[in-house]
Amino acid sequence: MGGTQDNGTLITPGSPTAWTLQLGGDGFQCLVDPVNPALLFSEFQLGSYGAGLYRNANPATGFNSNDRYNWNTPIAMDPSNHNVLLVGSQRVYRSTDNGLSYAVISGNLASNPVSQLVFGTITTLAISPVSSSKYYAGTDDGHVWRTPNAGANWIDISAGLPVRYVTRVVADPVQPSVVYVTLSGFGQDEHLAHVYRSDNDGLTWTSIAGNLPDAPANDLIVDPAEPNTLMLATDVGVYASHNLGAAWEPLGTGMPLQTVFDLSFHPGSRTLVAATHGRSQWKIDLTTWPTSTPPPAAGPRLALSLPAPNPSRGSVTMQLDLGGASDAEVVIYDAAGRHVRTLYSGAAGASRIALAWNGLDERGRRTGAGVYFVRALARSSAGGGPASSIRRLVRID
Repeated sequence: MGGTQDNGTLITPGSPTAWTLQLGGDGFQCLVDPVNPALLFSEFQLGSYGAGLYRNANPATGFNSNDRYNWNTPIAMDPSNHNVLLVGSQRVYRSTDNGLSYAVISGNLASNPVSQLVFGTITTLAISPVSSSKYYAGTDDGHVWRTPNAGANWIDISAGLPVRYVTRVVADPVQPSVVYVTLSGFGQDEHLAHVYRSDNDGLTWTSIAGNLPDAPANDLIVDPAEPNTLMLATDVGVYASHNLGAAWEPLGTGMPLQTVFDLSFHPGSRTLVAATHGRSQWKIDLTTWPTSTPPPAAGPRLALSLPAPNPSRGSVTMQLDLGGASDAEVVIYDAAGRHVRTLYSGAAGASRIALAWNGLDERGRRTGAGVYFVRALARSSAGGGPASSIRRLVRID
């Protein structure tokens, strides 16, 4: 099941050619009831224009249409009790009757900034799988909140985090005091990999971005069979770590470089599903994926300079610095994730490599104006995970 902007919420029993319409409008967050799969929860833009979450084709009661609802209004279902659901505006709504009716259980958890667009909204909600009275909320203006008692009291746990759009708050499936936060600096034109972990209910935070590419992080899955294993959705694909973010590597092959906004993991079949921005959903079988690994060997070091000039009408230059013997590849992609030009591919030592792109694709054709991405990837012959870096480049006419 998935939301598709301009094309409603669609569902399939599994076939990639059997998608059918569940709800109209711009499709966004959705859920299938795990106890009664005939019950489908979905919405369209801005919290269904204030009507809240639909249960099959029927809107619920209790929502205030004058609240501020995010374009992609967040929802959550209690992993331990399918009757409990959360929906966010600038406040948190809760249902205890399987989505028939809702009541407010928080005050305003966001600021109320002056804006031409809807802003100051809740963007993500989570309920702890191991402590069902513990809820989390994140907002578009950089606040993260926790309630230990099902909404009776809310505690701001944002201290120590950058003030950025909170894309996801994730409660650990095994350890009740562990929580993760992913952030996006897209609105500030900041392309850092913001991923944070707390092992004390959000009192302090530690960055676990490691060697991730410089791109927004959008969702995170903790493997319940091995809580040190993390799977991360980013604007440039899916990454995985077996050591709590000390080292990351691209997960799987075969999926184009693209923005992944949501991840779903089915522990029984060990299937991971990635929902993308504009290129449907993709799945990967992780049954043969190791659930634990020895400490990784030290991987290569890599640094890719900013393209200059940027924006550009003509040739662009960059520098690739490598810290050891490795195989390196530098590729240009367009905004849709399509391969445009390989700038470098082959063996490279501990050296600086001068790169240049004249705006032509692999066939010598001139590319058009638009946004492009330069991705550098290096793998060491001594082992260890790959190192990567991504830079954004704008071409103008």
